[in-house]
Amino acid sequence: MVVSLLNFGARVSSIKLPVNGQLEEMIVTYREPEAFIDDPFYLGATCGPVANRISNAQFEIGNKLYKVSANDGKNSLHGGENNFSNSYWGVDENTISEKYVKFILKTVDLERGYPGNNIFTVEYVLTESNELIMSYTGKTDKATPINMTNHVYFTLGQTSCLALNISVESSSFIERFDNGIPTGEIISTKALGVNVRRNHLLKDIINNSDYSQVCQEGGLDHSFILDNSEIEKSKAVLYSKNNGVKLNIFTDQPTIYVYTGNYLAEPLLKHAGVCLECQGFVDASNQEDFADIIYEKTDVYRSEIVYGFSVIHG
Repeated sequence: MVVSLLNFGARVSSIKLPVNGQLEEMIVTYREPEAFIDDPFYLGATCGPVANRISNAQFEIGNKLYKVSANDGKNSLHGGENNFSNSYWGVDENTISEKYVKFILKTVDLERGYPGNNIFTVEYVLTESNELIMSYTGKTDKATPINMTNHVYFTLGQTSCLALNISVESSSFIERFDNGIPTGEIISTKALGVNVRRNHLLKDIINNSDYSQVCQEGGLDHSFILDNSEIEKSKAVLYSKNNGVKLNIFTDQPTIYVYTGNYLAEPLLKHAGVCLECQGFVDASNQEDFADIIYEKTDVYRSEIVYGFSVIHG
């Protein structure tokens, strides 16, 4: 297995897995690294400091209101303008090896509108068992929201994610308005017309669902609440019957946001890949009943995501 990384966005630019004796690309990517500079789709990027959406691009900590940039209508998406995915991260030169690298990003108080002088890290480890382990940390000197994730679009060697089977260890998801902001309600996955714990073809899930947003948007774009189990237990599985590639995703985060590339456009194709974004609750800073993502100066934000690849046959 071969993984390529870029310090622009601390992102994964390529994952190649040996399939039938040849290396096959597992994710949506660009041929040239320079193409990522103008990428509007967050391909393989580290998203933050707050992944997903912040309603009205603002939040309160204590009695103080903080405003961040709105880049998704009146809301902030994946950190707003000049977010982590559009930043050049430093590289800890002492960490570079064939199996490990550590990226570092420092921000000053109110940079991007977020409070605190902060230090963020992303560590990538590639194991002999074809696992890519991503570990995130965040330290601050002032209370600040942190919710980081990776935004790889998986293809597993196929031209469309609709050809992939998926299962997620979840029985509920976060209801949202059409603009992506949570309503505050959590509803059963039965509303989608499918038991997502069982292995289903993504194409069938989408085509057979009568859930209004799936029908209108032509795909999934929702946050699934995961079972509260140890990180050693797989939280989601992607599988390609065409080449036998299987992906197990492990995480200590409470949700996986499943996005089937409904709005991918030129030079890419709609549904080219599917994102499985392991993260905290969407818009948690503005949702009273969601698990908090505010970290105090005495806290350390930590999260881990593992992409474990295997080939069932061949």
